[in-house]
Amino acid sequence: MFQTFRENFRRHTLLRDAVFIVIGSAIVFNPGAFFQFVGYLIAGYLMLLGLINIYDDYKIKKQTGSWGLGFVTGLIFVVLAVAFLFFAQVIVSILPFLLGISIVINGLVQLTFALNTRQTGALIYSILVLIAGAVLVFNPFKSLLVLMQVFGFILIFMGVIEIIGHFRNKA
Repeated sequence: MFQTFRENFRRHTLLRDAVFIVIGSAIVFNPGAFFQFVGYLIAGYLMLLGLINIYDDYKIKKQTGSWGLGFVTGLIFVVLAVAFLFFAQVIVSILPFLLGISIVINGLVQLTFALNTRQTGALIYSILVLIAGAVLVFNPFKSLLVLMQVFGFILIFMGVIEIIGHFRNKA
């Protein structure tokens, strides 16, 4: 299961990073408008992940004749997307905490990579990402719009740095 997750994480790195940069730019340039649509964006992203997982598993089903874990995770993502659509207001109200948690998780994944490859730059980057995520979790500021802009800059930074790292590691 972990191997499948790791392969999917690597396979969709550029897509995830492009989404980080686009969403980060939208947040930085117009946080108010972005805040109104954030529930729909999250639902769309979850739906996309779900459909990708289902499609990938469908290709495997054609070869093996049976569905695998990708189908189940895809269905979970689709259900989560629908839940985000119905409960967008509630979810948006706890968004600062959720965003911080997601950045902390990303930072932990990056830290694991950095420790395994022993790259100093990647280690520093992962620590900065962990700190940024912790700040968002434990100190959500007074203004959600400012928080959203900070998060937008973090997403842009993460997307750019991870794209650079992706191409460095491929070479």
